[in-house]
Amino acid sequence: MTTLLVSFSRPDTVYGTHPVQYAVLDGRRVVDGGRGVVDELAAAAGGSLRVSLDSASNVTERIRLRALSRRFVPVLVQRHLADGGFFTERFRARSHVVSLRHGEAEVDVVAMLEDDAELAQELLPSRERPLTHLVSAECAVAALVGAATSEPVLVHWWSDTGLRSLGVRAGRVMWQWVQPVSPGLAAQDEGVWRPLLDAATASAPAEFAGTHGTVIRMGPGPWAAAGEWASNGSRELVHRIAGLLREIDAYDVLATPQLFGLAFVERHQSLIVNGYRQRVQAWQWAPAVATVCSLVGAGLMGLGWWWHHQASTELQRQHQEAFALASQARQVSQQRPPAEALTALRSAAWREKALGVNLRADRFLSELFTHVPAGAQVLSLRMVRDDNASERVKLKNGQPERVARQRATPPPEARQAATEAEGLQPAGMPLNFRPLAPTRRMPGPGEPSYQVDLKIALSGGYAGAKLNAEALAEQLSRLGRLSDTRLIFEDQGPLAPGARLQTRLTIAAGAF
Repeated sequence: MTTLLVSFSRPDTVYGTHPVQYAVLDGRRVVDGGRGVVDELAAAAGGSLRVSLDSASNVTERIRLRALSRRFVPVLVQRHLADGGFFTERFRARSHVVSLRHGEAEVDVVAMLEDDAELAQELLPSRERPLTHLVSAECAVAALVGAATSEPVLVHWWSDTGLRSLGVRAGRVMWQWVQPVSPGLAAQDEGVWRPLLDAATASAPAEFAGTHGTVIRMGPGPWAAAGEWASNGSRELVHRIAGLLREIDAYDVLATPQLFGLAFVERHQSLIVNGYRQRVQAWQWAPAVATVCSLVGAGLMGLGWWWHHQASTELQRQHQEAFALASQARQVSQQRPPAEALTALRSAAWREKALGVNLRADRFLSELFTHVPAGAQVLSLRMVRDDNASERVKLKNGQPERVARQRATPPPEARQAATEAEGLQPAGMPLNFRPLAPTRRMPGPGEPSYQVDLKIALSGGYAGAKLNAEALAEQLSRLGRLSDTRLIFEDQGPLAPGARLQTRLTIAAGAF
């Protein structure tokens, strides 16, 4: 059975009609071909029709979507194209799920404006023969390259709408970039158009722009006259593409890939609507059904009616399923929990995690003494839990907010005694040290914590004690937050130098 292949460009018009390129195929053999206008195709041969449309509005690429089920992918593709600004008018789209893992789907998408698709079906002779494939021009080019190799190929295709660079793998368009060119650029020298190819190669993904990548050129570009379709490393691929069809010159195949690539386009990439698709199926079965009906009689005429009824029922079922998917999507959006519920959930999670923990004193002391060097002695250790842990925690936006505590004012006698006691103590020198990376979780705002007051005696003279105190403070900073760290030195003779490190260590309640 012969097939009529047709390609034309949406913006290309001559005297109110569209120029087209066509070819008639019998299997892989090219029977006829040439150029003309769309009105003359009614007299062309071919039992079925395949069309590729070149338009600046076409979308042919592979995208990634967040999806949990394959059933929702068509709806998500429609939303992605509409919300992403690809189309501002009605459009048709076909999607094919390549993979679905961990809630992320890789989808091959082919989309076209509804006006362009209806124009193609209206102008072409689809009433005389079934229109089985309606695809974008990029899809046909990728199918032609995919029929020769499944490896990644960077294709520079010169079309009526500009220079298009396509990243093709396994017959699918993974990436594309369009550069507008002037109509007379094909006649200019190599120094004008070659930078355009270099710019596209530099912008392509790594799998297409590598040093060992395969790069070919197609279309009636400035390279067509000299036959420079590819460099040395890619000429084998050019020969394979040219040998896909018989009784056709290699120049014609490489110069019009959007036409001859239609022979290798898969059916699920077609943008024909479901109703017409069912008509095409019935059209293809009509000769066999007519022969059987002529032999069996009127009884089998009921089978044709039943087939038509099944097609209509299937179409209605698909419409109902699409409506149900849209309704489910709206219900999922309406069932999203409000912001107040999320705030309450975060509050409960914080209370469960932060307020329900305590301190393992044995673990803390065991790790503390591992940082105390030989020759040092812990004189005193006073550990007090933060009073804020026993109060009701005030929350703001679901997070704890520290409430300022009212400390009790000591009586005058106690303040005077403390002042006198502090007056007897020698003045301490604050230590300058760099805190190290913590090995334990630091206390957060509002989180229960412990304040540990430490006094550690150090040996050696003033300079040695100062170095030992700074090193010890750096090690203690791994356990928590240090404050009020100072060195007190009392020279009491060579036997008891009297150097003392005094600091306050704040640790999280659940860190040990």
